[in-house]
Amino acid sequence: MNIAAIYHEAKSKYAYAYDKETVHIKIRTGKDEVDEIKLIYGDPFHYGPKEDEVNTSEWKADSSLGIPMLKEYSTGMHDYWFCEIKPKWKRAKYAFLIKNKDTKVIFGSREIIDLNTVDEKKRIYNLENFFNFPYVNHEDIYDAPKWVADTTWYQIFTERFSNGDLSINDENVLEWGSIDNVTNDMFFGGDLRGVINKLDYIKDMGFTGIYFTPIFQSPSSHKYDIEDYYKIDSHFGTNDTFKELVQEAHKRGIRIMLDAVFNHCGWRHPYWQDVVKNGRDSKYYDCFYINGDSVVNFPLDDNNDPDIDNMTYDNLVNFNYATFGFTPRMPKWNTDNELVKEHLMGAAKYWIEEYDIDGWRLDVSNEVSHEFWREFRKEVKGVKKDVVIIGENWDEAFPWLHSGQFDSTMNYDLLMPIWSFFGKNNNLHIKPSTFIEAVNRVLTTYPKNILKNMFNLVDSHDTERILTVCYENADKTNLAYLFQFTFPGTPSIYYGSEVGVNGNTDPNNRKCMVWDNDKHNDKIKNHLKTLINLRNTYKAFNSTELRWVDYDNEKEYLIYKKVSGEQELYIIMNNSNQELNITLPEQLMNKKVEDIYNQQEMNLSDEVVMEENSFLILRL
Repeated sequence: MNIAAIYHEAKSKYAYAYDKETVHIKIRTGKDEVDEIKLIYGDPFHYGPKEDEVNTSEWKADSSLGIPMLKEYSTGMHDYWFCEIKPKWKRAKYAFLIKNKDTKVIFGSREIIDLNTVDEKKRIYNLENFFNFPYVNHEDIYDAPKWVADTTWYQIFTERFSNGDLSINDENVLEWGSIDNVTNDMFFGGDLRGVINKLDYIKDMGFTGIYFTPIFQSPSSHKYDIEDYYKIDSHFGTNDTFKELVQEAHKRGIRIMLDAVFNHCGWRHPYWQDVVKNGRDSKYYDCFYINGDSVVNFPLDDNNDPDIDNMTYDNLVNFNYATFGFTPRMPKWNTDNELVKEHLMGAAKYWIEEYDIDGWRLDVSNEVSHEFWREFRKEVKGVKKDVVIIGENWDEAFPWLHSGQFDSTMNYDLLMPIWSFFGKNNNLHIKPSTFIEAVNRVLTTYPKNILKNMFNLVDSHDTERILTVCYENADKTNLAYLFQFTFPGTPSIYYGSEVGVNGNTDPNNRKCMVWDNDKHNDKIKNHLKTLINLRNTYKAFNSTELRWVDYDNEKEYLIYKKVSGEQELYIIMNNSNQELNITLPEQLMNKKVEDIYNQQEMNLSDEVVMEENSFLILRL
């Protein structure tokens, strides 16, 4: 047994309160090195008389023999074991009894004891070596709004979604859909009236939440360079138009989430322009991170904007102020400054108080301080308790998902293996075993109560379109969507991908929405409508209980199970480009099942024939 591979940490994602009565415990061991783990636990203060010596007290474990832990998931190097306990007095001391055929150890907080060499009973119940879960305080339990887990999101890039008001078009607006190789300098006239006009379409598809990329006043098409956080961009409409949109969306049962770009502002934001003009004499000087007296140390163009085309490499990496990336047009806010806090927190509350929005997606959230986000959460939840807060984070995001910050993050950790398995990710294609290990890493990174609220996506305004990732193959794309919808969390669909819009990464992924039904890819569109309906019907879709059943690296098929209470769904995927005869697992052999996707009964034998890139969703 590789003792060095064993890991547990108290009060962490390895030991957390799932709800007011339940504590989840996990432990990691070396892969295939451990046969059995039992958790020994009890209240730290619970002592009582010994059975054979009534005048002597002893600590009372809730289960003196320990409760068995489930080997739940495996990655390339580790196994992850899980159990849940319900401490009667909300406190628990615990340790792990770990066995394989040669070794038996007690794994505690201070030492690892080889029970083959010591007096077992004396050493097992040494509470000084037990981990501690001091108390289940309800205030500390992760608590996302209840509606979030049931939401299916639709992401809208407003400038390219629908033009509903020609009178507010940019003077250089182009004909809708006239250019395939779009750039961020182009304008096609998409606006909020266009979104209002399409709300019935969004509802008919089954989406129950809209995530807007930024819609506030700014010069670009993407609006991540905001000038005014309190004003809808004039080419998108007015604040009143937005209020109407929220009201009409709510009438249809659709929630609205806006994009908070609080890491940086745009070059033309008045605070920044005051700094550019007045330097240290500006009262906003400390609202930014400035390194020198000459705030601007690079050429400007005729509009006094950064002249990026005439900048040198030296210019681009030596700004006298902090920026988002190396983008001089996006100076980074000092979110520890009181003026900045007042300005940004005020905007966050303004759109909730005045327009009744339902959530904030936080742009570049991992570059803003945890302290700011903790305060942000208190402020916005103080206005509307069930507002959702979703961060943009491309890496492991657990540090932002506890201690009072976000409710969820964009799950790019899941997107990567989905791309690599069903499509290509930097020309990398992985086999089922590698896919399973990568997905297991996601499943073991987050507590279960967080997992069911993760914002799961397969593409966005920052990535290639999923159809392009999947070799322009609709069947492959539909497999990717099926996995997205059966993974715990809330799925998000990027506008247009539901009808087969393709595209490489930014800006080619920002084409105009296709509104001609004859040009829609009905195979993808109908698939998504069916998946949304199934997800709303079967709780197992969003359950955190995902169990791998079988896979074959050569044939490239995959079978897994989703479980919710008594409900069990088996998903069989043929991810290969050829027809396969797949031997069924024992649980399905010779069973009568319901094919819930095609709404028909099936009498299974010992194998099933699957067309290339096809799937089955079966209920026993």
